[in-house]
Amino acid sequence: MIGRRAWLGLASGVSAAGMVGTLGTWPGVAAALAGPAPDSAFGFAPDRVPMNAANLCPMPSAIGAAVARFAAELDRDMSAGNRRRVEGFKETARAGIARQLGVDADEVAIVRNTSEANGIVVQGLELAAGDEVLLWDQNHPSNHLAWRVRARRDGFTVREFPVPAHAASIDEVVDAVTAALTPGTRVVSFTHVSNVTGFRMPAAEICAALRARAPSLFIHVDGAQTWGARAADLRAMGCDSFSGSAHKWYLGPRETGMLYVRADRQDEVAATVVSIPWGGDVTPEVTGARRYEALGQRDDAAIAALAETVAWHDALTPAAVERASSAVAERLREGVEDLGLPLVSNGHPDFRSSVVILRAGDGARRRLPELILEDAGVIAAATGGLRFSPHVYNTPAHVDRVLAALARHRDLLG
Repeated sequence: MIGRRAWLGLASGVSAAGMVGTLGTWPGVAAALAGPAPDSAFGFAPDRVPMNAANLCPMPSAIGAAVARFAAELDRDMSAGNRRRVEGFKETARAGIARQLGVDADEVAIVRNTSEANGIVVQGLELAAGDEVLLWDQNHPSNHLAWRVRARRDGFTVREFPVPAHAASIDEVVDAVTAALTPGTRVVSFTHVSNVTGFRMPAAEICAALRARAPSLFIHVDGAQTWGARAADLRAMGCDSFSGSAHKWYLGPRETGMLYVRADRQDEVAATVVSIPWGGDVTPEVTGARRYEALGQRDDAAIAALAETVAWHDALTPAAVERASSAVAERLREGVEDLGLPLVSNGHPDFRSSVVILRAGDGARRRLPELILEDAGVIAAATGGLRFSPHVYNTPAHVDRVLAALARHRDLLG
């Protein structure tokens, strides 16, 4: 557990020494984020501070500049050779993402966002009447409603499992999931970190328990609130597929994301769009998970800049990003508890995340984000209550501004 006073020590302890850059200006981004003023690496206004990473993160200014630079290069020279050069950065991004997630490059597709990645799994798995899909009741609509829409068309069954809001042990959570299995369950799909409560599922333990009971089960994990926020080893996690958006915690270009599908399960997940660069035959000419990104013309400048985002994460390391993000979230959580305000989010160290949600009624949750922005200059969300999801660009001063505003409006929070 990281206390509020540990933030500055952790941030200053993340060393930028020894970085050697080959891609644009990313070393400067990493160095700024490793220092005491991480917000200086971003372009947001002092009175418009984002604290809503669960929805959308700002790009570091240098990554935004990289998107613009690659776009300008393509506009200047659209020749086949120059386009191939820029498009080649996709493979650089793929290799880096795979390395960071502990998987092979052929198991990673570069798609547009988590919703598209989830949709490929939802639509691509072969399911029929008599089959069952088991979902956590806190899944995002793209990993929840999407299954129900398809089930109505194809006749399979969708059921939900709840998890105790204030679970006190990993075994309690794992038992809640495995108890919901039936002989007809073909797929289990859950969100790693809930965007509506901030609850972090013990994914590796859940996958292991499910696999022990049903070895052929297909397990999909929605990693929208994980990728970029936490160090993750997908091989160790044990899932069959995993999705993520770069525009959230990964701090990358908008409309870039990833889908991991384990190599030995790829033939079970059909591609949902077949266009360039699939090839000219029914069998894809591209290898591995690249079949899932045959989506036609893409924003090649954004994908090229994703490679620079990968390099930044390599420089600072996902573990250091997790420590810094967790430290500022913990400062916020402790301050909220000191104010005696009610939290939706589970405080247990096995289940907490950097998504911190305060309990608020419908009327309050509509008003409070506007009041917090007016009083503190900080952007929150009305998701699941009053949601704050701070990241590495947030500072202790930002948190203290939020706490002061919450103290002024505590009457709205009960």
